[in-house]
Amino acid sequence: MSFLTFLRSERDKLGPPVAGLRWLPLGLKPRGTPRGKWVQVPPSPVNFESIDSVIQSMPMTVPDTTVLREFGFESAEELRRERTNLFGFLLGATVGDASKRVKGVKRFFSRALFLELSVNKPNSLRFGQFASLSANVTLDFGMHQLDNGPVSDKRFGKTEVYRWLSKSTPLMAWVFNGCLGLQNTETTTYDKLRMNWILEAPRAFRVSFFQGIGESDGWPDAGHDRVKLVASPNTVLFKRLLEGLGCRPLVFEQPPVQLLSIPTDEAFALPLFSPRIGSNLYHDMETLACAKRYPERVPLPWETIKLIQSLSRMTSNASKVCLMLAQRTGYKVNGQTVRKYARLV
Repeated sequence: MSFLTFLRSERDKLGPPVAGLRWLPLGLKPRGTPRGKWVQVPPSPVNFESIDSVIQSMPMTVPDTTVLREFGFESAEELRRERTNLFGFLLGATVGDASKRVKGVKRFFSRALFLELSVNKPNSLRFGQFASLSANVTLDFGMHQLDNGPVSDKRFGKTEVYRWLSKSTPLMAWVFNGCLGLQNTETTTYDKLRMNWILEAPRAFRVSFFQGIGESDGWPDAGHDRVKLVASPNTVLFKRLLEGLGCRPLVFEQPPVQLLSIPTDEAFALPLFSPRIGSNLYHDMETLACAKRYPERVPLPWETIKLIQSLSRMTSNASKVCLMLAQRTGYKVNGQTVRKYARLV
């Protein structure tokens, strides 16, 4: 049977799609012939409602109870209610650390999602596990953890890496083209997203999207009492999103990238890092947001000055000293204050 004859046969079985949608195969044989089930997806540009419809039409892979409890889900029903927000997290992770491998181009464009995270970053393992969970319960991507990757000179960080890989599917290509708005020749690293639809998405979805970005490319800066994230090449879009969430983002240059930053109390109120992952990033943000400040124009207590000096002997990084001070005392000072007293050591 020729490829075109096969497609006609499949079309006859499926019937016409709903107006404004198109049929997309969920799986492909090695030479690009569709196999298995099909799903109806909207062409670009998408909107939140059409994305939610695709997610709800997909079967939900329910993980073991231990996995659910690990991320604070009490039941499969609670997980089901969070499916669309988990897709928001997955989109953010896809924009951030995940690579989008092209697997087929002749008949149906197909991609796989690949995530590679340094074993030296404290949040890597739980971030990867949660991203994999999100991929599987939303669009049934079959994402799984591989053996750790060895040290490589081709990576910026010279460490072993955790690795996760999804199955290759045209549905991942639809996420890349339809949801992120990118062309097949573009990349999330250098090309701007075309996804203004997210500006009209529900608040919880937008927050989940930023949590995926935050766990990928964000960190608390205790020296400035702000949370920062890499925003370029999407600075304008991310700034509008944060402003729509009630935040006051600042843009500044840190060549070769642009960063956005917001106060830690605003970041914690969202929250910008996922409480379900509960990484060091989330807990450091919480520490800074909840810490008190010493009264203005009043000298610091002598005990605090001695502690700053002691901590400064452990590290020359003023931001780290600020964080350790907040963790130990519940009070925060800025990096300039730390540097002032560290010089007296």
